[in-house]
Amino acid sequence: MQVHRDLPQPTTAAVLKKQSIGMLVVAMFLTLWAYQFEHHGLWGKLVNYNKTPKLVLTGTTVSPQALNLDIYRPNGPDTYGNFVVEVSVQGQTESSPAEVWGPKQLAAVNPSAIHNKYFFQKVSEGPWGFVVPLSAQATIHLPLSPAAQAQLRGQSRAVVTVEDVSGLKWQTTVPVK
Repeated sequence: MQVHRDLPQPTTAAVLKKQSIGMLVVAMFLTLWAYQFEHHGLWGKLVNYNKTPKLVLTGTTVSPQALNLDIYRPNGPDTYGNFVVEVSVQGQTESSPAEVWGPKQLAAVNPSAIHNKYFFQKVSEGPWGFVVPLSAQATIHLPLSPAAQAQLRGQSRAVVTVEDVSGLKWQTTVPVK
């Protein structure tokens, strides 16, 4: 007794060509849709969030003795970190900063004053200030001098400014406790 099986026939060249063109059209549509959806690149202004660095300072506070700088880097070029070279704090009604930490002061911050949120992406002190890699988040405790404490006393709010080595600046207004 001989069993006959129906073996599948090989796909013809014409069917393969039609399937390939169909998959190409679907892939092109998905690529262009993602480009428009993520970066507004086809119709509208092209947005590339990884072109320039960004720092978020929410959570920053000023206590009577210190600035607790909460710094987070959500996006920017991932090939290098932000290099913070200056941090300043001034009263909201003042015209000059109460305290300015330059590159030398930031580079000399004790590592125990930096409290990183994540284990792998850590904010650290570098030779010219702080190095803030992509996705790093930390709270940095910077003590205020007695002169700065006196200048901030009586202020209800303070302006904290962080400057990157590229010259970009980020500001936030925080309450003074």
